Amino acid sequence: MTDALRTTTAVLLERLADRQGAGPVTAEDLGPLAGLAADEASVAVPMVLALAGVFGVLREESTPDGTRATTVISPQAAYFLRSLAAHVRSGHTILDNWERAGTDTEPFTAGQVLAGPQFLHLAETHRLTVDPGAQPLREVDVVQVLVKSRARRRGSRARYLLQYDVRARQYQLAGGHARGSDADPRATAVRELEEELDGYAHRPDRDVLTELGVVEAVQPSRTHGALSRYRMTFFLLKTEMEQLRPGPGARWVDEADLLDGDFRIGRASLNVTALSRLESTLPGGLRGLPWSFPDPPRRGLAEVISDRPWEVAGLMIGVIGLALSLIPLLL
Repeated sequence: MTDALRTTTAVLLERLADRQGAGPVTAEDLGPLAGLAADEASVAVPMVLALAGVFGVLREESTPDGTRATTVISPQAAYFLRSLAAHVRSGHTILDNWERAGTDTEPFTAGQVLAGPQFLHLAETHRLTVDPGAQPLREVDVVQVLVKSRARRRGSRARYLLQYDVRARQYQLAGGHARGSDADPRATAVRELEEELDGYAHRPDRDVLTELGVVEAVQPSRTHGALSRYRMTFFLLKTEMEQLRPGPGARWVDEADLLDGDFRIGRASLNVTALSRLESTLPGGLRGLPWSFPDPPRRGLAEVISDRPWEVAGLMIGVIGLALSLIPLLL
């Protein structure tokens, strides 16, 4: 942007702010107030009005003769226009960190709010709120894999494997974005599992991926901030392996917590919007899905004693103590 164009834009913003409380101003009148020639004003004024209007500081009205005019809605709005004009004059930016991918959840620091992707995420969230049919800015194919396991010491309670996405700062199911080199969603699922699980190598004779369905979700990207349409293909992994070795940052989450929109792991939320929609289409829901691992073999008494000697010793002492307390009652 040239210095002359910066000055023209800044002056128009300032003259617009001057009109706050003085009644609406037409586009034809705003140009002369800024000292612009007619041909220059015919281009610059509509552009500045359109830009300022995006921030919600203007309201369109009509003059008594029916001419379209613009009003600055409040003193605070006028101050914003003057601040914007000052930034334009100086060439200083309001937002930065556009190179950094990823957004944060509330509460925000000043640095986070004025980071480009964070601001974009907030703006796109608002756009979707006021217009549920808002057009996404990007289309993304994603594959996610459910790994369902029994929680230790909790009977048959189910838990699911989640991976932490550093850039999105959220937990989500194992999986990721499809690549051009992936033959199909199943190939994406295999590649992602091999990347995310320590030492895992997919074997068709041992590991089965069952497709559960495809769900579309439109939401702002936690990585880029832009409103995105995600086409998510879900698979269930069933393996003959007794266990898997999750990578760093992975967590097992109980089924009840998995679908709880308020559940957090530390400060991190769970990205399970599409999973919640899938769950409603599954016969019996997630609860009806088979386990990913084979049933554990029943262990003999000697094996249990060897594995948990102190617990077994405590149990035996308790039984002996109970027996001794009952002896006087039997005499």
